[in-house]
This record gives sequence, structure tokens and C-alpha cells, in this order.
Amino acid sequence: MLERWARPWARLWNGTAGLMDAIYRRLGRPGKLLQDLLNGSYLGHSLHPVVVDVVIGGATAAVLLQVLSWLGVADLRVAILWILALTWLAGLSAIVTGLTDFKDTATGDERHVVGLHGLINIVATVLYIAAFVALLGEADLLAGVLLSVAYLVVGVGGFIGGHVVFKYGYMVNHNAFSSGKKAREYTAVLPAADLPEATPTKVMLGTTGLVVVRRGDLVWALKETCSHAGGPLAQGTLDGDTIVCPWHASAFRLSDGAVRHGPAATRQVAYRARISGDQLEVQGPIV
Repeated sequence: MLERWARPWARLWNGTAGLMDAIYRRLGRPGKLLQDLLNGSYLGHSLHPVVVDVVIGGATAAVLLQVLSWLGVADLRVAILWILALTWLAGLSAIVTGLTDFKDTATGDERHVVGLHGLINIVATVLYIAAFVALLGEADLLAGVLLSVAYLVVGVGGFIGGHVVFKYGYMVNHNAFSSGKKAREYTAVLPAADLPEATPTKVMLGTTGLVVVRRGDLVWALKETCSHAGGPLAQGTLDGDTIVCPWHASAFRLSDGAVRHGPAATRQVAYRARISGDQLEVQGPIV
């Protein structure tokens, strides 16, 4: 049902994602560092739900105090005002982090529903700002009504947010439930002669795809599926000691799979690799 409601707005969702991508590209390296900050790459998971928790918590506290005020509890106006300020400021940060994540959303129904989630929460944030302004202007009844409506709207937005996470795995580690086949001992996966120099190459360890990179006698191996959105790292590019995903430019350190740049926030599963005789062998994964 949500997908059906969101599809007619496809041009808006795609245009917004394209605009955000263009803005970050225009900003160059500072934009990339800003994106890493807002994606939460340094946290190990998305920053967006962290600030959303502040929005939901602040909104709930503000509504509770508003209800108590209507029931006759005195001297709550200033407290409601401060909590509303926290709520809409957190809402603005949720919008910025959400739009940063959104630019790398897969096209189709996933992007459509994520866009609907974002639009509803933008409306809620505007309502919180309006309630704050009304309370500042001592229009207490109007502020209370706006706050109540905003709380209902943000609840709907939160429900849709849960839908995109639990149905589509949005901003969830795509390797969480398939970390890869384990090899207790070094296992041959490819003749060494078939492994080109400085070229991402896909090999199979059983049913698990790995991307391997050779530089002279050194070889590195990572799980081939990008943790951010499942992109094929074997089709990526090398940048110094990192490999860059071809889909959304997440960069991972070859030696251990650590995230160097987002939108990925979860490290790649890494394996030990070596050339032994005429074979490329891998062992792991590295814990």
C-alpha cells in the first residue's frame, strides 16, 4: 500500500536524490568528508536514527507536558518551549542526515517509500517549528494543537521508517546474515597465473564471492558484496590502499575491510590471502 501511494511522486524522489548527489559532488573532498560525518561512517551505523531518537523522545516529552498543562498542572510553558526547541532542531538534523542517506538509495519502490517517509517527517518538523513560534507568541492553544498534530504526523513517519528498514533493509549491513564461508586452513581459490596485478578480481570460496587484489607478492581479499547496498566490489576501482564500490563510492581499506569513506558504515568481511606455489589461497575470515 505504501509503495502504491509513493510511486506517483517518483519524479520528486529521483530529482531530490539527484540534487543531493550533485551538491555533494560539487563540494569535492570537503563534501565527501561531510557526507562521511552525516552518514555516520565513523559510528559503525547510520547517524540518522540517532538524531531521530532525539526527535521522537523530545516530541513525546512535549506532548506529555502539554497534556499535563491542559489538566491543570501549572508553570509548564517554559519547559514545553525548551523541549520544542530541542525537537525541531533535532528534526532539522534528521532531515539533513536523511537526505544524505537518501541520495544513495536504490531506485524503485525502496526509494519511493523512503522519499515518502522523508516528506512526512519534513512536514512534522515544520509543524514543530510552527508550534514553537506560536508558543513564543503566547498563542498557547494554537501551539498545543500544532504540537498534537505534529506528534501524529511524526508517528506516521516513524512507522514508514520502520517499514523501509525491516522490509527493504535500508542502511542495514548487507553482509549481516551472510558473513561468508569460513576456511580454517588456507584454501586454493584461483591459479596464481590468473590473478592480474592491481586489478580487483572476483573469486569464489565455495558459494561466497570474494574480491582479491594483488600487488606484487602481496594479496588482499574482502567479501565481494558491499556492506552498504550489496554492490559488486570486483567491479570497483582502486584508490591507494582502498577499493571503491562502483555503486555509491563507499571505500574500504584492503588490508582489513575498514570503512574509509561512506555511505557504508559497516566494515567489509576480510580474509587472509597469499600466493603459495602456483595457487592463490585464502583463509578466514579475519575476526
